[in-house]
Amino acid sequence: MLRTNLTAIVLLSLIAPLIPTPGVAAASTPNAQYSVGLTNGAVSVSLNLNLLQNATLLSFEKSFTLPLVHVSAVGSNSTNLAQELQGALRSKNPKAQVNNLNLQVVSSSWSNKTATQWLNISLSFSVTGVSTTQGETARTDLSWKSFAVSSDYPVGNVEINRIGEKYLSGLAADMGVHSGSSSLIQIFYHVNGRPIDSTQFQSAVNNMTILDFSSFETPVSKWQQSHVSVTGETWSFTGGRGLGMVYTQEITEGGQLSTAAYGLFYDLTGTVTAPYGAQVAGDTVIFATGGFTEVAMVGIVFSTVVLWSGAFLFERRIQGKTGRKKTQR
Repeated sequence: MLRTNLTAIVLLSLIAPLIPTPGVAAASTPNAQYSVGLTNGAVSVSLNLNLLQNATLLSFEKSFTLPLVHVSAVGSNSTNLAQELQGALRSKNPKAQVNNLNLQVVSSSWSNKTATQWLNISLSFSVTGVSTTQGETARTDLSWKSFAVSSDYPVGNVEINRIGEKYLSGLAADMGVHSGSSSLIQIFYHVNGRPIDSTQFQSAVNNMTILDFSSFETPVSKWQQSHVSVTGETWSFTGGRGLGMVYTQEITEGGQLSTAAYGLFYDLTGTVTAPYGAQVAGDTVIFATGGFTEVAMVGIVFSTVVLWSGAFLFERRIQGKTGRKKTQR
């Protein structure tokens, strides 16, 4: 037992420096709503938007809820949406091609227990035509990542992009009417994080679109980078917090200030993941295509075998010296 433990301890101390460890920022990666993944010759995009509405809590909006929906677009019935997205991407990169699109839209019922209702939009697709390879070096352009679709797009009877105009216009009108402020109550309006006058609130909400990622215009080279593992590098960025439509009440009572926000809102964070050792220049991601990950893993395995042998011989030498000392006694 002692022999086994000694070998393991020596081996672990030797190979520990060879094992990549995740950076601190990697903990936020699983929560990203907008993820772009790069591999040799392929770019995959995954969008998972979780929109929450609590406007039903307002005394003048007790009857408001989002419609119950459960729709999808995949294969042949996703062609029109793929063309819309491709047009938006090509305004940034004329060679971008959208493939393998899959859309899922689901809403929950209003919950009196949690005082919330959810609208979840999941969209995935691949992008080709944005990468070039020279020798064993690939360059992928991600300038299209800040694409925006302005037109409406219905799936059956369900609108998935211009939801402000389709589902929130009446709500915004009612909120705009209830704008009275006093020394005790202050009312504020925001659309996608920007303050809006009550008289312009409905118009701004009508122009809200979900497939708008212009907040990711910042080049990837200015995103926060974190080393995840030997399998990849990740850059992270926050596109926005509290996006959507927000009606805020600030109430002062008994010298105490309380704030309550109502509406439909969501957060938007993004990540870009590329092979280990990748570098960025602006929105161009540069990485080796020579199978670095596989080579690295083979190297680690080979090094482990060599170090295990070395640790075994080292242990034998220690045991041999110990045995001789005991004999001399």
